[in-house]
Amino acid sequence: MAQAAISRLSGLAGKARSTIEPSYKFAEKHVVDQYHKTMQANKQYVVQDQAAADKLFRQWFFTKMSRIPQTVDASHKEWAELKGQWAKRSDLHLAEVGTQLLFVGEVYAWFCVGEVIGRGGSLSGYNI
Repeated sequence: MAQAAISRLSGLAGKARSTIEPSYKFAEKHVVDQYHKTMQANKQYVVQDQAAADKLFRQWFFTKMSRIPQTVDASHKEWAELKGQWAKRSDLHLAEVGTQLLFVGEVYAWFCVGEVIGRGGSLSGYNI
């Protein structure tokens, strides 16, 4: 019985491979062609010198680092605004509260979806 199941599964795997392989080769050819066309059209932007590439990376990194204080200031302002809204929570309209609750629900739903995807589609836990 197990031998029959194994032979049946190997037959199905062979059919799946023969079905998928031509479409994979077709897609691979077009993706590689598109990559080469894009790189050819934008070759003036490719930095060949490793020292220049390292310098560009350092410039990018420290540019991002220089934006941290602005982000922190903006988050402090947002937090102060949120605390102000909480202090005046009795004055909030039902539509505002509903919108905020929907936003929180959506963020939580996306978190849950990300967790399920991270687990490989398992709802019960990680497969290690």
